[in-house]
Amino acid sequence: MNRIAITLISFLVVTVASASNLSFLNEAPIADFNKDDVKIMEDTIQKALNGVKDGEKLAWKNEKTGHSGLVNPLSSYTKDKKECREVRIVNKSKKRIAQNNFKFCKGDDTWILIKFKKEETSK
Repeated sequence: MNRIAITLISFLVVTVASASNLSFLNEAPIADFNKDDVKIMEDTIQKALNGVKDGEKLAWKNEKTGHSGLVNPLSSYTKDKKECREVRIVNKSKKRIAQNNFKFCKGDDTWILIKFKKEETSK
């Protein structure tokens, strides 16, 4: 399975310290996630983008860490003849919770992140 779009989200999180406009992610739950948490989250996002109906929710949880999340496709639409979706992603660590909206459009064989909207992060 091609993970270019989902890997982009992880890349944004990993490189956040060097990007001043994304520095808020240092306070996001994903800053507490380990490699397994990220993999489970990525798999869940991919599954939701590929087959969960708008309005339905798909949850994930890593029993080892207690970290969890929820992926909720909000809408599906066509832009420039490409299939696109807006998705709300909620992530929880032991210390924090955050929710953000992402817009993805499907490329030849993968979903590509086209827009990210920071909403809220709490401790």
